[in-house]
Amino acid sequence: MARFTGFDEVFSALYVDFDNIYTRFLEADPEAAKAFGLTPYRWVRWIENHALRILYGEGVRRRILKRTCYLNPQRYQEFRNSFIRSAFQVVDCPPLTSRGKTSTDIHLVMDCMDDLSHSTHFDEFIILSGDADFTPLLIRLQEHARRTLVLSVGYSSPAYTAAASWRIREDWFLQQALKDERDDDNNDMPAGGREPRLFLGARRDDEEDEEDGPSGNR
Repeated sequence: MARFTGFDEVFSALYVDFDNIYTRFLEADPEAAKAFGLTPYRWVRWIENHALRILYGEGVRRRILKRTCYLNPQRYQEFRNSFIRSAFQVVDCPPLTSRGKTSTDIHLVMDCMDDLSHSTHFDEFIILSGDADFTPLLIRLQEHARRTLVLSVGYSSPAYTAAASWRIREDWFLQQALKDERDDDNNDMPAGGREPRLFLGARRDDEEDEEDGPSGNR
């Protein structure tokens, strides 16, 4: 499987659609949802430290230089300070309609487009959301030769996962990034010592994983 080579450090920007991810985790595992909201520093460290060898080779460091969380303060105010303490910029996205529609989507898209011309050249755009509305954004980022990682929770639209460079598997995120705080922080390997398949290429959920690493999308 081909790797992206020539990197010593990978500069990344992280965008979190909190309402989307938290709602899904609350359905799947309430304790994991709570960990996601209250200890973001832990899963940020997990993202920074994992799958680098698989994707880029040995000795590469991922640095998440920008962290932004989009959150509905009327529903999730209790988690706001946790993200601020973990060096996130929190963008409040309260409901704008009687049906509870927020402005998260447009804020996230505008920030990504602005960051394409940021003085820091971001190599990766990491989007934590399962919202297929971001598919055109992923395609645009790809056109600018940027790699995209998505955490697609619940049902993943084939178009959405195909537009991303890599997909972070929901089950591994739940098991590894949101593991019980009583576990050793360095105990991130499954039984047997084999590095887990944390990142899959942009493939349908019903396809089998033939090997670790990206699928070759560029």
